[in-house]
Amino acid sequence: MKRNKLRYLVILVLLSLVVTACGGDSDTASDSPEATEAPIETLAAPATTSPPPVKLVVWAEEKVATALDPLVGAYEAAAGVDIEVVVYDFGAIRTDVQTAGPAGEGPDVFLGAHDWVGELAANGVVAPLDLGSVASDLFEVGVTAFSYGGEVYGFPYATEAIAMFYNADLVDSVPETWEEAKTACDTAGTEFCVGTPSNDAYHNHPFIASAGGYVFASTGGFDASDVGLDNAGAIASAEYLDGLVKNGTVYSADYGGAMSNFQEGRALFWMTGPWARGDASAVNYGVGLIPQFDGNAATPFVGVRGAMVSSFSDNQVLAQSFILDFFATIDVQQAMYESDPRLPATKSLFAVVEAADPIAASFAASASNGIPMPNIPEMGSVWGPMADALNVIREQAYGTNEETGVTINNATDAVKLAAEQVRNAIAGG
Repeated sequence: MKRNKLRYLVILVLLSLVVTACGGDSDTASDSPEATEAPIETLAAPATTSPPPVKLVVWAEEKVATALDPLVGAYEAAAGVDIEVVVYDFGAIRTDVQTAGPAGEGPDVFLGAHDWVGELAANGVVAPLDLGSVASDLFEVGVTAFSYGGEVYGFPYATEAIAMFYNADLVDSVPETWEEAKTACDTAGTEFCVGTPSNDAYHNHPFIASAGGYVFASTGGFDASDVGLDNAGAIASAEYLDGLVKNGTVYSADYGGAMSNFQEGRALFWMTGPWARGDASAVNYGVGLIPQFDGNAATPFVGVRGAMVSSFSDNQVLAQSFILDFFATIDVQQAMYESDPRLPATKSLFAVVEAADPIAASFAASASNGIPMPNIPEMGSVWGPMADALNVIREQAYGTNEETGVTINNATDAVKLAAEQVRNAIAGG
């Protein structure tokens, strides 16, 4: 509560400074003083010169910046600050904020993913954020995602999880099982069946976790000492994926290839997230749940996007005010959603979106079966080995690697190697 009061106090002070600075145009300023002695020459600035307004720098990816930039004028006028919204490559924000901040060249506010939080908090790059009264309008998964070590480090504005796009001109819905999906593709006569990036651990998480596998065990927080990429459930899922690849249900492609095949009607299904709705609209599409794995619901990763305050900002109170008093408002959140339709993390906006948008409801249903991506720093040791293992399965690239000398004969070998690599990396080996 003290932080909230301080934010408002700072805004009032800034506004009073602006009013005071304009006082040089008053009538009393034109009255001539009595000339008792020669004036003393001075280099002081004229009385009418106003101090420059405080500037807050915001880093955001293009879609978010495009939505945000036209809206900041109202906050600038109310708070007496300048807001510079910088379009920044999303993939570079996480690393660059850690180098630019200490050099005094970073942002005050940056928008990014929740799974950055553990690394950024451990490195002292992101400041805790007191959500105050706005917390009651946030879904718990969003707040949990931005929590680390007992503190909250961001305002969650969107959640996301992959689901299954389908070509509604060729099939009525996504079948419940993978066997039925294969039958639907055979009936439709498409060249490809289900596309999703082959070398991407995020998109392929259901092929590890839908029968009891996991990256890290989670009970009140993720446990990096318990890696489950090679437990019985993960191995069963990996072998199941191997079968889907062998029978032509899941084909190998990168993100762009899977997208274009769906757009051009050559693939019946596309497994990806709500950010792809604009791209999917090249065809008449619908969205449904990812097919089950032997009766188990598909388990996607749930990602959360949020606004964070740099710990290197010289204006942290104003930065928090920008997030909580402006960015968190429903008008701004709705503009963000319209520019980049990810599921809102705010309850009030989600209720509006869900009622008007059945596609959003389908993505929400998929997310309800998922788990948050681990936000601990050790997750950085997972992405590469996990993606490599899944890519070997998707590409059917079994055998001995000539460069490394490592032999992978089957899907079980692939995930066991990934788990070993992750454990070694975490242990510093």
